Amino acid sequence: MAGTGPAFCHGADTNSHSRDLRTNMRRTRHGFTFIELLTVMVVMGVLAGIGVPRIRNMKERSYQAALRSDLGTLRTAEEAYYAENLRYTTDLTALDFRPSSDVQIILASTDPLKGWSALARHAWLPTPCTTASGGDAVDVESGAINCANLAVPAGGAQGGR
Repeated sequence: MAGTGPAFCHGADTNSHSRDLRTNMRRTRHGFTFIELLTVMVVMGVLAGIGVPRIRNMKERSYQAALRSDLGTLRTAEEAYYAENLRYTTDLTALDFRPSSDVQIILASTDPLKGWSALARHAWLPTPCTTASGGDAVDVESGAINCANLAVPAGGAQGGR
């Protein structure tokens, strides 16, 4: 009988060792190796190290934007009050003005007939913003809103508080 011996039993795969190795690997490998998991964790740590400081800086910038917005609205309210009463006020309730949440505004005036100044602080921001108008605008342009620049460290947005 020709062609019935053991050499013809495995027509496509003549190496029985490679067939057994593939079968064993398929049966024993059910999850990720420790090295694969460790690599993923390291990559995630690097991404988090880059992303968290950027998000923190963006939050500080948004707090400062709220201060600028409130001071701009306050400036408009003060000018409207002056148009009606021919004087400025240091009373926020007289202006019918409500600051944003977590924002505290302090109004001051050396002479209510000539000008006013305001300082705005956010609860989560260490530096305030200021504005002044008329005679109280000393060494600054009248009506300009001045805020300290938020420092971006030399390595981009990494670092922060």
